Amino acid sequence: MTRNIAIKCGVLLLIGCCILFPMSLRAQENAPERESILVISSYNPDTRRMSSFITEFERKVVASGVPCDIYVETLECKSINDAPIWISQTDNMITRYENRGGLRAIVLLGQEAWASFVSLGRIPENVMCFSCFVSSNGIVLPPPADSTGAWMPPAVNYMEMADSLRNVGGLLNKYDVRRNIELIRSLYPEVENIAFISDNTYGGISLQALVREEMKNYPDLKLVLVDGRDGDEAAHQAYASLPLRSAAILGTWRVGSDGEYLMQRSLNDLVQLNPRIPVFSITGTGIGDVAVGGYIPDYENGAAAIAPQIKEYYATGKMDATHFHLTGSEYRFDSRKLKELKIAEYALPKGSIVEDTVAAKLSKYSHYIEQLVAGIVLLVLLLIFVAWLFLRTRRLKRTLEEREGQLVVAREKAEESDMLKSAFLANMSHEIRTPLNAIVGFSSLMQGEELSQEERAEYCAIVVNNSEMLLTLLNDILDISSLECGKIKFNYSSEEIVQICQHILMTTAHTRQEGVEGRLECAVGSYMLVTDVHRLSQILINLLTNASKFTSEGSITLGVEIDEEHGEVLFSVTDTGPGIPLDKQEMVFNRFEKLDGNKKKGTGLGLAICRQIAMIFGGRIWVDPTYTGGARFIFAHPIGIRFPGDGENREGGGFEPSGHAKTLHIAEDGSLRR
Repeated sequence: MTRNIAIKCGVLLLIGCCILFPMSLRAQENAPERESILVISSYNPDTRRMSSFITEFERKVVASGVPCDIYVETLECKSINDAPIWISQTDNMITRYENRGGLRAIVLLGQEAWASFVSLGRIPENVMCFSCFVSSNGIVLPPPADSTGAWMPPAVNYMEMADSLRNVGGLLNKYDVRRNIELIRSLYPEVENIAFISDNTYGGISLQALVREEMKNYPDLKLVLVDGRDGDEAAHQAYASLPLRSAAILGTWRVGSDGEYLMQRSLNDLVQLNPRIPVFSITGTGIGDVAVGGYIPDYENGAAAIAPQIKEYYATGKMDATHFHLTGSEYRFDSRKLKELKIAEYALPKGSIVEDTVAAKLSKYSHYIEQLVAGIVLLVLLLIFVAWLFLRTRRLKRTLEEREGQLVVAREKAEESDMLKSAFLANMSHEIRTPLNAIVGFSSLMQGEELSQEERAEYCAIVVNNSEMLLTLLNDILDISSLECGKIKFNYSSEEIVQICQHILMTTAHTRQEGVEGRLECAVGSYMLVTDVHRLSQILINLLTNASKFTSEGSITLGVEIDEEHGEVLFSVTDTGPGIPLDKQEMVFNRFEKLDGNKKKGTGLGLAICRQIAMIFGGRIWVDPTYTGGARFIFAHPIGIRFPGDGENREGGGFEPSGHAKTLHIAEDGSLRR
């Protein structure tokens, strides 16, 4: 049942669509279309003057309540050579919008668009046509065969054609040649030649036609045409050859003979060919640059004159109100050029406008200047930000590289530490196992009842010696670990080092082999030094003990020397043993390093401990590479040592000079003799 209901609903919906769709089509066909207004621009409608009119015109049309859509087309006009194309383009545009229906009005912006429209010879029925940015004078556009540089068309007055141009009106600019001629004569009464400058545009040619027509009223003045259609070379030659009593009137200078736009520099270059000639302007072109001024139209936007006529036509349906409106004119001068030409302002016509064109341009384009400045500021800020990012990135990169290097070093140190740990454990196992094996083994043997008293005493001596060796090893390990961790506290005091050296030499006498002599060589009889006597003694005892192991004959000398120049006390231990090869003199300070393998008794940590203590003192220890009679170790102890928590350095005290070096000899029994 549900399925049947759904089918019935679908059928009803389809029938409703079939009925309503044709009705909606008929309603759309019967609905009145919106009327349209066609704007034909001679140039790019996005230029400042054209876009200003279009914007204002659209605003006024909308405000007037006229329900029309505004369409904008452009002819992209340049030189007069393209005039036949303008006419066909204009005809095609108007025809296209006529065929669409609802064309209410046509607005022609610029002289080219207006002249193309007039040259059609027809005006659309019931369509209002308006001109804007058009001069009251013009020329009839030529056929293609006549559009050469020698073409001199007559001037046409559009105001006189108003009766024949039905439904046509708009805004016209009037160029007054006579007022400009009279202005030149009033300022330069001796003038005999008038040069008129024009280019290869419709406006330039139409103005030239007007000037030629008006100059007929001044037979005493000679007209010289500087025509851009003849090419740059001919125009330059014509202007450069002007005689002294001449003045120039500038029309337009925008397009050259080749149909390409001219740079502003082109007009400056032309005028500089004859800088003594004063330049006036009939259009306003060049004022503020090369022209001193002139009688020019007061250009209006035109939207305020055209929009009300369209509104009235829409309201009444009558075109009787359509008419032309002429703009006013004014004398306008550049204060900078007046000063340059030494023209007093009181000599100007009454009501003349004198302005600082530079300031006027700045005011006119102030909005663009503000935008430019804002853009520059933003660009500078962006550059600063980019530079900051670049520097920050480079700094981060450098930091990462440094961290990477530190990580590599840390990894190498970790690997080295791991290797050292393994080597340390291996050495420790070996060093500890040797005395422990001896202790355990001989302790077991001592338990036997069959041992004689002599054997038991011998075994007991071996156990004692190995126990001392094991104790020394453990003490050395504890010392070097404490030194590296900074757990050992140094107790500094002022000590008499000569007595300390004598005591140490006697204390270590039992370690020397039979027949070896111990000596003390000191350049002073007494010297007070701030030091830790225990750690100083530890270094010297280690050095003397090592010397005793390797010296079987000769002597072992403990030397003391005061180096005031470098602020050091140099302790030296010199033996007459086999010496140390140069390539191994630095290796002896490594842990567990034994140059003789395991032949000599010792842990291999003594010299490593000496170097650690020397570094804490702020001194250094090394093997003298120049001594060849055995081995000589030198320990440099700084004279000035800073006490922990003290703000001053404590200097070693004075010494008693002996006048000659003292040498003390230590006998084998430890007694002191000279």
